[in-house]
Amino acid sequence: MRRGLGRAFAGVPRLTAPGPVPSLPRVRLAGKGQGLRDDIVGICRFSFLGKCDWAETTGKDGNTAETMQRRRAMLYAPERLARRFAAFERLCLPSIRAQTDADFSFWLLTSPELPAEWLARLRGLCADLPQVRVIVSDSRDTQDALRQPLLQAAEAAGRPLIQFRVDDDDAFSRHHVARLRRHARRFADLPAFAISYPQGLVFGSYEGEPVSFWRAHQPFIGAGAAVRMRGPGRSIYAFNHFQLPKHFPGLTDVRGLGYVQTRWDEGDSVATIWAKFPKWFQPLTAEAFQRDLAEDFPFLQGLDLGFVERKGAA
Repeated sequence: MRRGLGRAFAGVPRLTAPGPVPSLPRVRLAGKGQGLRDDIVGICRFSFLGKCDWAETTGKDGNTAETMQRRRAMLYAPERLARRFAAFERLCLPSIRAQTDADFSFWLLTSPELPAEWLARLRGLCADLPQVRVIVSDSRDTQDALRQPLLQAAEAAGRPLIQFRVDDDDAFSRHHVARLRRHARRFADLPAFAISYPQGLVFGSYEGEPVSFWRAHQPFIGAGAAVRMRGPGRSIYAFNHFQLPKHFPGLTDVRGLGYVQTRWDEGDSVATIWAKFPKWFQPLTAEAFQRDLAEDFPFLQGLDLGFVERKGAA
């Protein structure tokens, strides 16, 4: 007959710790029996009126009343909104629909100053996409605007989310979410990491010039850059995307194409001001550009991309 554990260890000296025993970190589960989840969210600032990494808002004075007044007039000018929606409908929105792994979220961050008819149009375009959530925030800081949604999502997942960023005038590969999830399994023992897909395609036009096409290698370009933060409420916009590998273990996956990036008069990012079409870009013919879309961006093949050319500007 088996003796109880207490009787079995009778007479054995009891070990005592020399001091307080440090408690192990608590792991919060996503739900009974579910464990931790690798939840993925894409984040896109859609005409967000606030401090960000655009040229005019960088620096300590980037969110003054005067700056916000100028940006409000620029962001919500009807001509600009029409062109941004044209890009969003042709590039970003089809990328969401085309994902081979549909288990992700996609947040569109905008401001209440976005005119009501345009906000209604944005909601209508996304109405049939369960992944999309339109976040309207009166915050003038991207971090503050996203903190509570990220905290709530991390609470449900049991850990900080994997975030990726993209602009409304860019496209991301149809395999993007699937690739992120695959890498996340490999990095399961890391509390934080960053991922980039540097190979991509670029097209654009400045000042009414004919549309040009390029192939690019840009490690940690903003279009599709991803990170798991250590803090659950901190967003990917806390760091300049090019600086992510300085703060996190980083991976650049050069297989396939990660993005299609737009360069045109409607963008004013610091990178665009420095170099419209950098010398390391490889020029492509329109036919070669179309062929290169085949695997990662078949939903863009045959699409008229002439919307980037500002008519009558030349």
